[in-house]
Amino acid sequence: MSVIVTLHIFSGRPDPVWELAEGQVLQLTERLRSTQERSLLRPPGIAGALGYRGFSILSTGEKALDSHIFVHQGLAEIGGLNISLNLGSPETELFLLETGRAALPDDLYDYVSEEIGGEGFKAEAAPTVFAAPPYDPGKWNNNPYIMANNNCYNYANDKITNSFAQPGRGSGQMYTTFSCDNVGAASQRDGQILIPNPNVTPAAGQIICLVIWPGNDFHWYRRDSNGLWSHKPGSTPAKNTDNSGNLIQSPATCNRGPYVNLCSYFNSIPAQTQIW
Repeated sequence: MSVIVTLHIFSGRPDPVWELAEGQVLQLTERLRSTQERSLLRPPGIAGALGYRGFSILSTGEKALDSHIFVHQGLAEIGGLNISLNLGSPETELFLLETGRAALPDDLYDYVSEEIGGEGFKAEAAPTVFAAPPYDPGKWNNNPYIMANNNCYNYANDKITNSFAQPGRGSGQMYTTFSCDNVGAASQRDGQILIPNPNVTPAAGQIICLVIWPGNDFHWYRRDSNGLWSHKPGSTPAKNTDNSGNLIQSPATCNRGPYVNLCSYFNSIPAQTQIW
């Protein structure tokens, strides 16, 4: 049985690694077990950065600990879950740092300690997009057939079906009216996951947004890996600008033309959706 901790800190050289003693394993287990609050965010260090970016913990043969854990900025992602533990303070990271005191030179220890406990700590880190697709309009625009036969729903789900996909058709019960509730319910039957707001970082897939032109049409926006939004209006090219030609910072504030009803946000996980 062993629990190995890696401090993610370097770029060109291997990161420091050490093994926890039995008592330290028990302390870590208790810290994680006592955390009740959950978060839809992921530890930001997973996305990578220069300098301190968290701890990963590899557990072998310890029944009380998951085999893979990642801790950074007050969040602990437990392997296999789509949510994180919201630790709420830097104490667990400071504890992990102290367990590696003998393995770290003084200047490195001091730097990480300041990074963990300094003003940069955030108990709920700002949303960072990880799994969302990049903005790649060429995938949709370069082939005239693909551009003509895939619409906003295809684009939001990042699936080329060449069927001008309609909410609910893939799951066998299509929408019947152009309203937020009706089209939204149809999309949920296709596998979209309703979320309360877009200010989360999903463990998989991307955030998408439904808007409605009352009585006439629906439209979907997608948040890309750069944090901005893009869309594909019908059979026309995919783009990242609104009706005023501005980059889309948010569907709520962009120029949407006649699509005046902002409906709901969803988490679309392409592998778990069925659209047609």
